Amino acid sequence: MPIDVLYSTVKANETATFNFGEHTVLDFTVGIAYWKFGYGNDNFITNIDLSLVVNKASPSTITAKVVGRLHDDSGNTLDIPNSSVVVCCIAVLDTKNSNVELDSAYDISNNGQSRAIRLPSASPAILATFVSGWRIGYNNDHQVAALAFGTGVTLNGNEATIKATASIHDNSGNQATTAQVDGGLVSATTTSDGILQQALVSSQTSNTVKVDFGKPLSKAVVLLQNYEVTFHKNQDNHVRTVGGGCAKWSVDGSSVNLESPKAFITDDSGNVATDSASNVTLVVLGLPKA
Repeated sequence: MPIDVLYSTVKANETATFNFGEHTVLDFTVGIAYWKFGYGNDNFITNIDLSLVVNKASPSTITAKVVGRLHDDSGNTLDIPNSSVVVCCIAVLDTKNSNVELDSAYDISNNGQSRAIRLPSASPAILATFVSGWRIGYNNDHQVAALAFGTGVTLNGNEATIKATASIHDNSGNQATTAQVDGGLVSATTTSDGILQQALVSSQTSNTVKVDFGKPLSKAVVLLQNYEVTFHKNQDNHVRTVGGGCAKWSVDGSSVNLESPKAFITDDSGNVATDSASNVTLVVLGLPKA
């Protein structure tokens, strides 16, 4: 078992624990599959932040505390009991694999990029980036028309950088003054290195979507790569709940079934996301069945 994946659903300010049993974790990275933040009633937003405080608690255990923040300038804050975050962990176990690279980068500014990350190959068969946190906000509180963040990758020989985008705006010209993203990276030289990759691009549906890998899988995790949500008709509104990604999935033979992969936002007046201007792009990592 050179590579394994685990995931955990927790609330904001709780800790996701990934225990790999009797195995020793040699390398790992973490990311987010799904998130849901909100208030007890709808309000303006000053900041909306999510960070993972990651620790190797023992040779076989990784922990990731979810630090969530949502607030306005009137003292309204995140409704923690109704929050939800799905955190995923990818790990190399027991034996170091020089053909696999797992890495993380933090505080990447909007339209910026991370430090250079050395890859196992200049032409890897597996290369994916994903979101592991963000900090986005105005100077003071405002309504929201749209919120977006995500990661990408730039290749330069056998090195890569994680690119980031992050934004929030209303229709009065107010835009993000804080816009940073944390990201993770998975790379493998070949598809024989114990991990496979597929993508679900720009999904916005309440249906179940099947992602096919073409070979039997034993496990899988889903990771949020890009997120975009826009209120109805791009109008400014208060925010009651906001989030998205994929909260539930299952392996079915050579496919992974993703339930309701989408972005959402609501207020208390019945306004919701415009589906044509809201979506999520997800990376699906599967472990081939032995």
